[in-house]
Amino acid sequence: MALYLYLHFPALQCDSITDPGQQALPLAVVDAQHSIIQLNAQAAAQGVQLQMGLATAAALCHNLQLIPYQPQQQQAVLRSIAQQLYQVSADIALDGPDGLYLRLCNMLQLYQGLAGYRAALMAALALLPYQYYYASAATPLAAKCLALQRLNLLTQDSIDTETALKRSPLSFTELEPDIQQQLQRLGIASLGRLLALSTTELARRFDNRLVSYLGRLRGEFFHALEYIRPEPGFSRYLELLYDISDMAVLSAPLSRLLQQLQQQLQRNNALCHQLTLRLYCRDSETQNYSVGSAQGEYRAANWLKLCQLQLENHRLTAPVYGLQLEATHFMPQQAQSDDLFAPQQGNVSALQLVSLLQARLGSNAVSGLSLQNQHLPEQASGRPLPLLQTKPLAGALLQRPAFILPQPRPLQEAVEISSGPERLCPDGWQLAAQRDYFIGRNGKGQWLWLYRTAQQQWFVHGLFS
Repeated sequence: MALYLYLHFPALQCDSITDPGQQALPLAVVDAQHSIIQLNAQAAAQGVQLQMGLATAAALCHNLQLIPYQPQQQQAVLRSIAQQLYQVSADIALDGPDGLYLRLCNMLQLYQGLAGYRAALMAALALLPYQYYYASAATPLAAKCLALQRLNLLTQDSIDTETALKRSPLSFTELEPDIQQQLQRLGIASLGRLLALSTTELARRFDNRLVSYLGRLRGEFFHALEYIRPEPGFSRYLELLYDISDMAVLSAPLSRLLQQLQQQLQRNNALCHQLTLRLYCRDSETQNYSVGSAQGEYRAANWLKLCQLQLENHRLTAPVYGLQLEATHFMPQQAQSDDLFAPQQGNVSALQLVSLLQARLGSNAVSGLSLQNQHLPEQASGRPLPLLQTKPLAGALLQRPAFILPQPRPLQEAVEISSGPERLCPDGWQLAAQRDYFIGRNGKGQWLWLYRTAQQQWFVHGLFS
């Protein structure tokens, strides 16, 4: 038996806009005709209603925040909801601008019945900050008609569904306004009276639009749905209620995006190493930031700390009105087993510490240190990636100081030579470029790395630790 569920989100754009100050201001979305088409609970509590004019709404609520309707943004939010619900239900189709079709008949066995599916779906929807209403039926159009009435009906009982459909006003159907007017002139105001009429009689008096809709509503005609496919990675956009000029205030909306990322990573049992944060600025270019984690992370709190450390080093050139967070590559989580006899470690691992330093100081400011198989002191050490394991070099290279001076300085004190000389020639074997290196100790007890030129001039090139 076919079973479909329709999810209706009546205030999708309104619910997707976040208030950085978390003050829960009254908010409404207006269309091109300056009519209110969406509002939040704070606006409704002050008497604002749908389809109300701006003058009346402003008189009822003096601090009402108005947002123009943006269909592309709402479609993107609807698509992101479908992607988040994909882990619960496999067959999901978009019904823009504010609805989703879910086919349930092939999911009930997985959840051991409708009750198990309901629990899993409601748990997933509870994590989303959107108002929603739902209804189920044997056909997609019947489920949509009931969901638009906000019945919240989820059942496999066809009798309950048919009873609710017969009571449905025509205004909740997808019939064009001119057809509804014609039917109302004939005294037909509900689906029950319409479905009671003969299809042949309706086809004779009305065009094929009415017959096609009723056929798809009953399930007599095929209703094609285009089901989505899971998108790789993560991408979410968040509109701000008002512009922000302070980097510190961005933590609240950014935390909301990171919570959504954590939920997706937990569902996939994965983690990511790199995030891209885009700040959309008013009358200015978009600012892009790349935030990395050497160890890989899925927790929102840890990603927020890395983002905050990097944002502290930058200033906003213009107010920010929107944020977008992207993660293109996920990696499976690896189970970590600690050695029972290993010494107790701190709360922050070595890789996490590297990530924190890179976020605060920059990626180029944090590196490791390794010895190279080069006889020249300027080339004897390298700066590999942090915590990269390198093979130790034995022999004369170990007799090098831990600290090499940026520029050799003239020797201006008495030293006691301990070992040497070791002749190095940076420029071939030319006599003028040769250097004879010694290890000496000055009066303060410091061990110095010295060299003498062919002109008998002495310089300090490094210090031993």
